[in-house]
Amino acid sequence: MGNLGLLYRGEMLRMRRYNVTAASLVVVVIWIAMLYFAGTVNVGVSLPLVLFADSTMMSVLLVSVIMLFEKQEGATRSMLVLPISKSEYLGAKILATATSSVVTLVLLLIYAVGFRGVSVNIPGLFGAVLLAAGVFCLMGIVLTYRVRDFTGLLMSVFVLFLGLGVPTILEALEMVDSDWLTRLQYLNPMKSALIILSASVETIPANEVWTSSAYLAGLGAVMAWLAWRQFDAYAAKEIGG
Repeated sequence: MGNLGLLYRGEMLRMRRYNVTAASLVVVVIWIAMLYFAGTVNVGVSLPLVLFADSTMMSVLLVSVIMLFEKQEGATRSMLVLPISKSEYLGAKILATATSSVVTLVLLLIYAVGFRGVSVNIPGLFGAVLLAAGVFCLMGIVLTYRVRDFTGLLMSVFVLFLGLGVPTILEALEMVDSDWLTRLQYLNPMKSALIILSASVETIPANEVWTSSAYLAGLGAVMAWLAWRQFDAYAAKEIGG
């Protein structure tokens, strides 16, 4: 894993070159604006939802966009001749995505805690963001293996958000009240992500937090195996055009 640090620095430079870093900072400004207009009473409720959107869907979108840019430039093809392993390549992607999520978290905490006085379990929130961002980054990598271009990516992300994100948000905002949906949501990784993020701001039963954390960790292990196992086919497809 000696090349991991070098690859990580390369990922961060690539994010700047592709203007992904600048776009992420613009999104942070939007998140802060949403917290501002939520009002003092609702900031504590809104903060987990904002972090939920950033660490799940934004993580998927961020890593997918970077990989598609790499594909257009032939960067993956070049990496295949370098003395690096698949684990190092994928690990650098996860670290870069997690870094983006942590930067967002720090800026949001400065506003929410420093300016609005929200009470937060900061270590727990950092752990929740890292876990959620890592799992959904891996999900984004596996998703990117299956899309051809940005149009396909946007459609896939939209379907993912529609199927997993919308029900989670509607349930969190108490806009739906259905026993079958509540039971089905326990299979939804976005629901699990929202639970562990919310646990640092509000009181949530410990069994739900631990179950959600274990579910995400297990899903992350499966996604990591798929990302590692299917990388060769993805790279070979790029070489073949």
